[in-house]
Order: sequence, then structure tokens, then C-alpha cells
Amino acid sequence: MAQLLHTLRQQVVPYPNDHFSGRGIVLTVGFNQLKFLKVNLKMIELTATKLSIQIWYTSSQISHDNMIELLRTAPSINASACCFITAQCRTLTQVWQLNATRVYNPKLDGLQTYGFPYKPAAIISATFSEVLFLDCDAFVTRDPEELFISDPMYLKFGALFYPDAHKSRQDPAVWTVFNTSCAEHEYEFDSAMILVDKRRVWNGLYLTKLMNDHNQVFYRHVTDGDKDTFRLAFRYMQIKYYLVMTPCSTGSFDGTRFCGLTLCKTDSLSQHIYINHIHLFKYENIKYSPITLGYTRIGLGDFYNNSYFFQHCQLYNGPTSCFHILKKYNEKMTQDNCYYGNISLEEIEDHAYMLNESLVSEKSKNNRVLMSKTNNFMPNFVENLIKYLK
Repeated sequence: MAQLLHTLRQQVVPYPNDHFSGRGIVLTVGFNQLKFLKVNLKMIELTATKLSIQIWYTSSQISHDNMIELLRTAPSINASACCFITAQCRTLTQVWQLNATRVYNPKLDGLQTYGFPYKPAAIISATFSEVLFLDCDAFVTRDPEELFISDPMYLKFGALFYPDAHKSRQDPAVWTVFNTSCAEHEYEFDSAMILVDKRRVWNGLYLTKLMNDHNQVFYRHVTDGDKDTFRLAFRYMQIKYYLVMTPCSTGSFDGTRFCGLTLCKTDSLSQHIYINHIHLFKYENIKYSPITLGYTRIGLGDFYNNSYFFQHCQLYNGPTSCFHILKKYNEKMTQDNCYYGNISLEEIEDHAYMLNESLVSEKSKNNRVLMSKTNNFMPNFVENLIKYLK
């Protein structure tokens, strides 16, 4: 693997300064994701964002006509469908040819079931110089253009990533192969949302694409799908990034216990929730309802200087697995780090936040876990999501 990495590093091409421009949202879609993408476009439309959107697909899976029908879902947004195979983009009214040498077609390397390699390929192929990438089931809750303009850690590093609820599971030898410091205590990435300035982090992105082209090697021995190829590629190329360690999840609350079923994403200062990745529903056949999406739980403050407990696990005889967010590890933990205790009443708040009102308060300086009805944090999110999913 070390030799393969060395070879791939030599294949990284320079950033094409004269090709990319502007900011935009990028998504990829396969045939089984069309339902979620339609909802995603409707949710983007509700924010009235001025950002352009590019949806990348392959005509071997989805026809051009199907993509046009998809665009009709949200006619008021500036969206185009871009095909890897033909190197063309199309809207409801026009079709244009891209520079085929700047369309970095993914290689599936025998991978039949999942389209993970399309993600980094779409990010570097999109005509934007700054990209917000979203999975089809990662839904916006407010206009994300603010992140490009004013997020301090994005402006500093040029790359924001978000955690999955798992500490690194790589074999210790991996860190040596990738010539990087051991990050066994760092969380793995949830690549459902990625914010990057391609000009500044191009080498890391391009190596990520190449690693995904060789998915039979890297998925088998290093990472679960595409998500940690970003982390390891950036580390190998010595490209700095910022991991937004604000644990946040939407789920159900029965008055005693909270079961988180999504991974929601904030800005780097934890002021607002921008994206809600409806994570476990598709894996565990959970019904979308005001109950399963009713409450949201978030850890506020400085994650790096506290003992927040953030874990994904399933209690014995539990109907589903859950995301657990606690202020610190405590005695009500099972051996596999599942929390079986009750939610503290002091953590529950019933305050409807205004659009520009920050979740962070004076109390957050000492770190706090906050839980409230989801619509208090993300107005009308639950109703709109359920309406569009029907």
C-alpha cells in the first residue's frame, strides 16, 4: 500500500487556475437515491439561497430525461445536471459541453453496489472553485451561503469536515503507511457534508479521488467507504483541515431516554444548525415521523477541551441503534459504551430560536448539552421533510 500511495501521489495534477470559479452546492445521485434528491432540492429551494447547484450523475445509471424531470422538482433554484460520461451539463432550457479534460471520471474498480467514488470525483469536477458537497439525504435547514462567507475556520483552513460517531478504527500500522501522526483518538469523518475551497486543498482532494479509484484496496484495508479517504489523503498530502466537533443529533425522546437517529451539522462556532443528515433511517427501516424526528440534542462549547461522550451503538433489545451525546462518560454505560440512563431535566429547553439567534450562550462557555424540540432549533424542518418525503 505504501508503494501504491507513492505512485498515486505522483499522479496528482496541478490545480487548473483558469477553470473553476464561484461557489456552489454539489450533489451526486444514483438511481436508488432519486427520491431523496427530490426532497433535497425542495429543501434547498425553501432557503431561497442564491448558490448554484450541480448534480453529478452517470448516464449508465440514470437517463438524461430522468434528470430533467428531477430538475422540475424545484424550478426556482439555479440547478444543473452534469454527466460524467458525456461531460455535459443541462438545465431545463439548455445543454452545454464541459472541458472533458476537467471532468475527472471515477473508476469503480469492480465496486457494484455503492457509488462512493463519485463523491470526490464530483467535488473536483464541479465547475465551482468553492464547494459545499451534500449527500442526497443531507438536508439543508437554512441558507448555507453564510458558511462560505463568514465561517472563521473555513476561512482559515479552506476545508471543514464533520465527524461520524466513531473513533478511528484503523489498524495502528495505517498511520505509519500514511506517514502521519497517529489519530486514533480523532473521530472518523461523516462525509455527508464537506465544505472546501478547492484552490487551497486541491492536492488533498485529488489524492482522495485517486484513492477512491482504487477502492478495492482502500475500502478493504483502510476505511469504511469513502469517508476516511478524505481524512487520510489530506494527512498524507499534509493539507490542513478543520473538524467541526459539535455533536448533534435529531431523534426520538420518550420523556426518559433520547435516541439520536441523524447527524446534524453546525458552523464551526456552533451558532446555527445548517445541515441534518438523516442517517440511520435508511439503514434500519425507521419511519419518518414527528416522533422519530421530534427532538434534537447538541453539545455546545469547546469539544476539544472537554469530555463530551459521542457514540453510536444499540442497547440490548433496543429497537434501533442510536447516537448518544453526553457531557461526560458516566457509570450508566454498558461495556460497549451504550448509555442506558435517563436524560437530565436541566438539559431540556423549550425556546424557539429565531433565524439569526445563536445557539451558543453564556452557559456554553462551561460546555453544556442542550436538548429541545427539533422545530425550536430548525423551524418547520420536521413538517417540511415529512411532507416532501411522502
